[in-house]
Amino acid sequence: MTERVFPIDVDLDSAVPIYAQVERQARVLLARGYWRAGDQLPSVRELAVRLRINPLTVVKVYRLLRDDGLVTTRPGAGIFVSEKPAAKTRDRVRIARESLERAVEEAASLGLEEEAIREAFEASLTAMRKKVTS
Repeated sequence: MTERVFPIDVDLDSAVPIYAQVERQARVLLARGYWRAGDQLPSVRELAVRLRINPLTVVKVYRLLRDDGLVTTRPGAGIFVSEKPAAKTRDRVRIARESLERAVEEAASLGLEEEAIREAFEASLTAMRKKVTS
């Protein structure tokens, strides 16, 4: 079996806590169907090694995802994507809005003006479009 490219990146220079970066990206991957119901996620140890982060950070991410019903823990077997249907559109919009609000607050706390934040957002959308089409 060929392993897919692992799509989570951590920016150690970011003001966003590492657990929040990983959690946000995992939620996006789940919403987009990268992992489907019943798929096994990387173990805590494997994910920590891949991302070069503390295993306790991965435990926190998985706990947050589990608390929202996105993943389940099977003792002795691992972490799996929940069998329940994917998040409803309004839930995905809410999650996206909350993420964007945090990003805007972080940008403003760095002293960026509204126009600079808007330009950064547009640049991010452009980069995302390029990733999707490549």
